[in-house]
Amino acid sequence: MGQHAPDQEREEVERIIRAFYEAGKNKDLTALADFHSSSDSFTKFDENPPYTRQNSDEAFVYEQAAFANITDYTYAIDDLRIDNFRDAAVATFYLTYRGIFVNDYSFEGSPVSGRVRVTMVLVKTSRGWRIAHEHLSRYPDWSLQTQ
Repeated sequence: MGQHAPDQEREEVERIIRAFYEAGKNKDLTALADFHSSSDSFTKFDENPPYTRQNSDEAFVYEQAAFANITDYTYAIDDLRIDNFRDAAVATFYLTYRGIFVNDYSFEGSPVSGRVRVTMVLVKTSRGWRIAHEHLSRYPDWSLQTQ
């Protein structure tokens, strides 16, 4: 069985997770790929299309597009749990986000929001902790609760 990460490693993993979302919020889009482990060992299942398994390159393209087209982005990470398994860590948390999706072609914006369950598997590399796998799944009825 896993054990909760020692404080220092838990803080390092948490710092990487928060830095990833901050990079998106601050539109530091080129930095997003650096949070992933090597391109041949990264996978992702997203809450948004396409619902197929993404590799690092695909995830990077979709992450850049999502963060580039959203303004006034805010997020909250709740109930973060990090379990450490030596050179790997599993982080689970709830992510709540809001923003305005901007359609540059029509100069219109529409509100977006969601609450998703997130699992991230991180591995310790020579570059520090990196995300090896992400799985996001939306609460099916969350939007009904916020209307």
